[in-house]
Amino acid sequence: MKASVFIALTLDGFIAGKDGSVDFLNDYQSSASKEDGDMGFSNFLNSVDLLVFGRKTWDQVISFGVDVWPYGDRKVWIWSRNPSDVHIPECIAKQAKAICASPPDIMKLAGDEGYQHAYIDGGTTIHEFLQHGYIQELILTRVPLLLGSGVPLFSSNTNKLPLEHLVTRSYSNGLVQSHYRVVKES
Repeated sequence: MKASVFIALTLDGFIAGKDGSVDFLNDYQSSASKEDGDMGFSNFLNSVDLLVFGRKTWDQVISFGVDVWPYGDRKVWIWSRNPSDVHIPECIAKQAKAICASPPDIMKLAGDEGYQHAYIDGGTTIHEFLQHGYIQELILTRVPLLLGSGVPLFSSNTNKLPLEHLVTRSYSNGLVQSHYRVVKES
């Protein structure tokens, strides 16, 4: 079972503002050139068969409206301490479910159900899955912006984790995307 991250963050390491908003991304998405396209997100998404979102990330995604649902018919698991409190719109109820389990249990269940590649998203979710050693790849897109404060991708209690740089691409709208593989220490 493979798990990967594909996420945008500001130069000072924030994935959202203090209020959880990702509005700062709008200007950069709308200014992408035709050649830039979606900066590899569709290709990445085509490689995954399961999405594991943290609760706050899920709430943010749903706030955009399900009429712009970019995930097709892929299954979505929402990682929450209180699954019964997670709102899942009726039109995607067959695809999404809230789950309260540890990262090891989630990965075991995903493997048992035949999933091959999970997309892990959300600050705390990414942190916990990294700490448990389940993420193999990170695709980080740097936004040329300093927020000063907000939701950090990595917290101060993140363990040392060696990464192998695979490729870096720059885009006409100023975004810089780097792809890393997690190096397993022996």
